[in-house]
Amino acid sequence: MTITAYTYEADTHCIACTRKRFFYLYQSPNTSIITTNSEVDINGIRYAQEDNEGNRIYPIFSTDDFWEYDPGFLVDNPTQYLTCGDCLEVIEEYTHIS
Repeated sequence: MTITAYTYEADTHCIACTRKRFFYLYQSPNTSIITTNSEVDINGIRYAQEDNEGNRIYPIFSTDDFWEYDPGFLVDNPTQYLTCGDCLEVIEEYTHIS
């Protein structure tokens, strides 16, 4: 499973914007090497990281569904977008084919 985005502060955010804000580096006490450690995911975001509201930051995986299944909604909106709440870039799109 690949992480495609994150959710925090009641919105969806792309990986780049999440990394700008929450990227975590670890410096070992006995060395000058700075690295990530087992407390972070593949993008360098801590598993226990919290946003300003005290809620955990959760990844959205490539296998997660973000689109609306309501047939009435799909008639007017066949293409739906997962968009970053910070930079407003489209992260992923889904087009319903009837």
